[in-house]
Amino acid sequence: MNNKDTNNNLRTTKDLQSISLALRPLTKQILGNKGFVEADIILNWGEIIGEELAEYCFPQRIEFQKEKKNNGCLHLEVPSGAFAVEIQHREKYILNKINTYFGYNAVSSIKIMQNNRLQRPPEKKAPQEKTETTELSPQEEQQIKNLSSEINNQNLKEILIKLGHSVYADNHKKREKT
Repeated sequence: MNNKDTNNNLRTTKDLQSISLALRPLTKQILGNKGFVEADIILNWGEIIGEELAEYCFPQRIEFQKEKKNNGCLHLEVPSGAFAVEIQHREKYILNKINTYFGYNAVSSIKIMQNNRLQRPPEKKAPQEKTETTELSPQEEQQIKNLSSEINNQNLKEILIKLGHSVYADNHKKREKT
């Protein structure tokens, strides 16, 4: 193989450049110096403040005062007044979480905006108890009684008996499916 064929198989990147290099000046103009803080907060909102709070509030923007370098005002949108009160109650906590995430005081205050069109988090339903019971054989009932007979704590004994019934009922259901 000659030297000419070897050079043709090698790829060169002389004319290519990273897209981030081309976009950096443009994003700098659009977002300014603090734009990356906004993008980070929006993209990582649940991670920053926790999923519970992130379910009912969403960051809209950050306003920075020109004369103050690190004092931003975070604009949060909430679906109702009740959520606004909750955010107001947790304001110091939220500010601490945001500033800890960035490692400096990026945000010093929060402005809460109510938007009724914002989707409310789904209500959590209490788990319903199963009313369906499976009949156990006398041998299964006796085995549960034998296993729990040496337990002195009455509450624990009742719980373990219920657990035994549940285990046997699940086993019956599995056998019925196959």
